[in-house]
Formats: sequence, structure tokens, C-alpha cells
Amino acid sequence: MLLIDEVKSGFRVAKGGAQQLYGIYADLTTYAKAMGNGYPVAAFGGRADVMDSIGNHSGGVVHGGTYTGNLVGLRAANACLDIITNTPALQRADDAGHKCMQLLQRVFTKYSLPHAFAGPPAMFGIHLGKQGVPGTYRDWKKTMSDLYVLWAWRLIHHGVMLEPDSREPWFLCEAHSAMDFDWLENICDVAMQEARDAHARANKAAGANSE
Repeated sequence: MLLIDEVKSGFRVAKGGAQQLYGIYADLTTYAKAMGNGYPVAAFGGRADVMDSIGNHSGGVVHGGTYTGNLVGLRAANACLDIITNTPALQRADDAGHKCMQLLQRVFTKYSLPHAFAGPPAMFGIHLGKQGVPGTYRDWKKTMSDLYVLWAWRLIHHGVMLEPDSREPWFLCEAHSAMDFDWLENICDVAMQEARDAHARANKAAGANSE
């Protein structure tokens, strides 16, 4: 069987998740907090014959979970899925992602930083360096991940919350469509200048210590 983990991408990048984007469909799929707008909720689903094997009948597979049947999480998921189904929320998140990538490209270009974006707009990743989008851990180690970490922490200092690890994407939602993108571009610019200065100081100190 083909199992696809859509814990991050399910109900975030498209109504049908990454499977809709790429036209690859699983026999069983896992989902998590994105379908509940951050509430502690998870689910899995798949082909009818696979799902029919779940139960306490002879030959069946018993299933249980810590939050199984949690009414608050299920209510949040029901409300979130209703919004995704009946409003352009996902398109707005996509649009916000496009705007973020455009302003980031301007910032990176200003500092002559080679870069590559990975993934769909609502969940895009950033990789600094000439290697492009890494396909393996060894590829990622060749990127300028040390500069990214410094930049990410400066962004956090200035009020932009993100995971300071370039292996994690930027997660966009509909609320980000109302963001002040001019403010974000300015903060990204300031943070990059600070990060480059810190990076240069670290390299100088490392060079001095090696002598």
C-alpha cells in the first residue's frame, strides 16, 4: 500500500492536499492540526477496503488515540474544513505566500544572495546558496544554513515568528493576507543586514582562532 503523510500539507496547500497538487493518491493518508486550525486533532483515511479493516471484528485492527473523540478538537476541525470548502481561504493563503516570496526575492537580490524557494506558496521553504533546492540531507548541508539561522533569529527578534531551521517551511494562512507586506519586507531587509554582519564577525573570529 501507498501511505502518504499529509500532517503538514493536508488541507493547507489545496483542498485535496499535496495529492491533488501532484496527482499521486494514497491508499491511506494521515492528517493533523492543519485541519483544525492548530487545535490538537488528527485523522487518517483511505480506500474503503482499507478503512473497513478497522474495528474489533475478527481479523480487524483496533484503533484508539489520546484525543480520539475530543469534542473541542473535532468542532474546530469541522469549522475549519467548512471554511476551506466554502470560502477562498486557501487561495488567499497562496496569494500571501506569493507576495512573501516576491518580497524575499527582492531582499536576497539586494544582498546578492543566491537562493531557491521550495514547495507550494502556502508552505514554501527557503534555501540560501547556489545549490538550489536540496534533495538530500547532504545537499542541504551545502546550503548557507548558518546564515539562514542568524537571519531567522533576527526576524524573531523583530517580531516575525518562524522556525529558525531552513528545513522547515514558512507556514501561511488566510490571516496573513491582511499582513503589512511593506513592513515585512523592511524587517526582512534589516534582519538580513544584521545577520550578514554577525556572520562576517563569526567567520573573522573563526579565522583568527585557526591561526
